[in-house]
Amino acid sequence: MRRRWYAMATLALAFGCGDGDGDADDVAEVKKALPLEQVPAAVLKTAREKAPGLTFFAAYSGKHQGKDSIELKGKTKSGQVKEMEIAPDGQFLGTE
Repeated sequence: MRRRWYAMATLALAFGCGDGDGDADDVAEVKKALPLEQVPAAVLKTAREKAPGLTFFAAYSGKHQGKDSIELKGKTKSGQVKEMEIAPDGQFLGTE
């Protein structure tokens, strides 16, 4: 009996209990760390215009809604972390 319960629990963990609708949100996003000194000037210009009070501390290259993007992370003076997505050409794509 214990073996049967163990097998069922293992299968449940392996296959999950999701609704199986195949949402894109379920797919892990792949990001690559990018040194701040390699962030294009157009991206930094847009970021500073959209959030003049942020101090940026990290950048990642990846995709945002199917477009190439650079995600910048910054902190406000109060320590709150903000994220924004900007295309390599400087087009603002959104915030998280």
